[in-house]
Amino acid sequence: MINWIVSELNEQGESWYFPSFEIQEYLLPIINVGVERIDEYGSTEYSIEDCRRLKYVIVFALETLAITQKSEIRYETIHDDLVPLNKQEIIDTLESLLDASKLSVKLQSELIFMGD
Repeated sequence: MINWIVSELNEQGESWYFPSFEIQEYLLPIINVGVERIDEYGSTEYSIEDCRRLKYVIVFALETLAITQKSEIRYETIHDDLVPLNKQEIIDTLESLLDASKLSVKLQSELIFMGD
């Protein structure tokens, strides 16, 4: 699973993460807006400019989810065919990513994604 931290806050140990592999798999193509693609097994650093792009993409995704009436989103995973994803968990994850990207811009610090 991938988690993310704001480089400036790395020593404080504050980090965020995807709640499930399925939500991670669903969101990665949406949030992969950096010059460098997010490495699921390594470390990827998003620059301030990458974080600005990420903010706009997340806001658009949240607006799209807001008009979706269903509480579950069906997603075809790589391994398990169609699975239901909890819409609120997706929203919560996007909001965490948005907070982290805003904080990165504010602190002028990189956003680091770390896979395992």
